[in-house]
Order: sequence, then structure tokens, then C-alpha cells
Amino acid sequence: MRILLLAASLVAQLAPSDGAPRISQAEFKKLRATKKIVIVDTRTRDAYDRGHIPGAILLPVEGRQTWPDEYNATADGLTSVRKPIVTYCA
Repeated sequence: MRILLLAASLVAQLAPSDGAPRISQAEFKKLRATKKIVIVDTRTRDAYDRGHIPGAILLPVEGRQTWPDEYNATADGLTSVRKPIVTYCA
């Protein structure tokens, strides 16, 4: 499983603190058009409900504490994915 982060800004692209590779919005659009990626939204459920990238899977960072069973089931399902996973937050 390969995880990529959709960079919200140029600063995030240039100085990742966690070592995960960043991709630009242009690269994301190309990958999304091929349908060869899985998109994961790591924002809160409220933010996701207000609007998200179509087809994105909700897996909020805060979900680990607030709804652990659903969070774990979703996270476990991603372990079998054979496509790159692109995460985003805002």
C-alpha cells in the first residue's frame, strides 16, 4: 500500500515533517482521472458532510477516539487496497 498526501500548499510540498510524499493538485487530478487511486478524507465528519471530493472515503484522524469500531473497520479495509492511497485534509 502506497500512501500519498495531497498537499494543500506549496509549503507543505517543500517541507513535509512526516516523510510522506506530497503531490500537487495537478498531479492529483491526473491520478484521479485514471481511477487508479483511492482517496481518503482525514477531516472531521462535519467537514466531510459539508463537502468532499466525490468518492472519497472518510477516515478522520479524530475518528480513532470518537468512533473506534467504525474507524478500525475502515482502516482495516484499506490494508487490502492495491492502489496508491491519497489522503487530504484542510
